[in-house]
Amino acid sequence: MPPLAEEDESERTMIRRPNTLKPLIDPPDELVHVLIPQPAGSALPIRLKPGPMIIGRTDGADLVLPGSDVSRRHCQVALVGVEVIVGGEVLLTDLGSTNGTFVDGSRVSGTVALSPGARIAVGANQLLYERRPRRELDEAEALERELQRANQYVLAILPMPLREGPVRAEWYYQPCASLGGDAFGYRDLGNGAFAGYLLDVSGSGAGAAMHAVSIANVLRQDGMLGADLADPAAVMSRLNDCFPAAAHGGLTVAAFYWAYDSATRLLTWCAAGTHPAWLADRGQDRFSPLDGANPAIGRAPVDRFVARRMRVPPGATLYLFSDGAYGFDRCDGDRWTMDDFLAALRGPPEQGLTEPQRLYDVARAAARPGPLDDDFSLVAVSFP
Repeated sequence: MPPLAEEDESERTMIRRPNTLKPLIDPPDELVHVLIPQPAGSALPIRLKPGPMIIGRTDGADLVLPGSDVSRRHCQVALVGVEVIVGGEVLLTDLGSTNGTFVDGSRVSGTVALSPGARIAVGANQLLYERRPRRELDEAEALERELQRANQYVLAILPMPLREGPVRAEWYYQPCASLGGDAFGYRDLGNGAFAGYLLDVSGSGAGAAMHAVSIANVLRQDGMLGADLADPAAVMSRLNDCFPAAAHGGLTVAAFYWAYDSATRLLTWCAAGTHPAWLADRGQDRFSPLDGANPAIGRAPVDRFVARRMRVPPGATLYLFSDGAYGFDRCDGDRWTMDDFLAALRGPPEQGLTEPQRLYDVARAAARPGPLDDDFSLVAVSFP
């Protein structure tokens, strides 16, 4: 028998079997059952876990909803079966509530199965039942945590009210759902001089908020800015040099800065890229706009910022506010404008409320349900 010929490696046929351990397609996103408070954005979605969840007015409920029309134990939502992918079923049961539980406008009698998109009414509270991808919810909650941390930074730098002395101040701050870039403050410069500011950074989110915090911290620290804090035009000029938009993600800043000398009662201010502040002399029924023609901070190099001044009558109040105080949709479908805000500003004080709180309550009552479109910041500085 002739010897076997040596095998030619170049002509060998290789057969590769598919890797059975690797899926040929990506697995579908896990779907999570959620109740979404309405209007959208007013609160985070509530993830449902297997088993029952009691909804009611008292702390003993798993989900506490406000309102006298909500019973202590109003209804129950139960997730039955598999929680993820396409499995599971959500059942809603009214627990003998006084005012009833409604699904898509119909009162629930006994137990009903919810379909995705069902709208649940518990008193005046509205909940939307949906199935959402887990990845989407995880990303939304991570963003919310980031916004909450940024909001804590903003709250940490806001000043205490001033209720004694030649300058007194009260404020109200309510961030919107996405967190804007508002910040404000005031301080005693010594020798009867005071100064303050309100900032509104363009855009929203944690980036805008932290930019506002950075600028506010510069204004709070002696000598950091390198300008006389009693000179509003010099302050604005240095801020414009230190915070160009090109170096800060394109963010510009609408700003109002004021300085007051209690000995002469002279108020000096510089407005940059913002609407006027208003000085109210209620004794004379006079409301004066304090405006300026300067560009927003960071927009472009500026040779000189222009400040203005006036003598303040005793008992006058300076109102500084962000555009979140007037630029939002009303519950009647119209727009709440600057004119609406100024009409509220002229209203009489209310017993037991600070002026900023009173004005927020008026705006909140006029606005559609849910968070306002932008941060609401309002500072009232009075000069006895």
